[in-house]
Amino acid sequence: MTAADLEDFAASPATPFPEEARLPGIVTRIGESDLPEDCTRRLWAWWAAAARQGRPPRREDFDPVEFPRILGNITIFDVERDPWRFRVRLVGTRIVEETDRDTTGVYLDELENAGTIALRARWVAENRRPYYLPQAPVVWTSRDFKHYATLALPLADATGETSMILYHMDFF
Repeated sequence: MTAADLEDFAASPATPFPEEARLPGIVTRIGESDLPEDCTRRLWAWWAAAARQGRPPRREDFDPVEFPRILGNITIFDVERDPWRFRVRLVGTRIVEETDRDTTGVYLDELENAGTIALRARWVAENRRPYYLPQAPVVWTSRDFKHYATLALPLADATGETSMILYHMDFF
């Protein structure tokens, strides 16, 4: 995807971000300068290069071998429609260590305090667009973290619909 294609993709219409899921600082038109961490910028650059004709990359396009340093910070959600549900397909080892919780196989609607995460996931799935959240309060684990940052990247199936969402997370 060329820089012009990426600009067109970023400028394409999207439904408004749900107000109840919006947090201060959320970025839906992402540029490299919005991403403070090198590994997050690298993952964003991969996604932007792999997106084609206004469609997100497919899951098959993501080769974990290319990203050994960030795999522990990755979570993947499966997207289900009618009704909308999000199943946690994968939780990276660092996320499990940091949160003391492995939610692999669990649906978001089965987790306490995950309602706004589900709303943001639905926005990503419906709009086939990423977002970057530089700081959000951690309310879904009993660990004593104050905040986390996340980059949410849609992954498409053969029809171009979002079938998975790839998240990169950092805790601080």
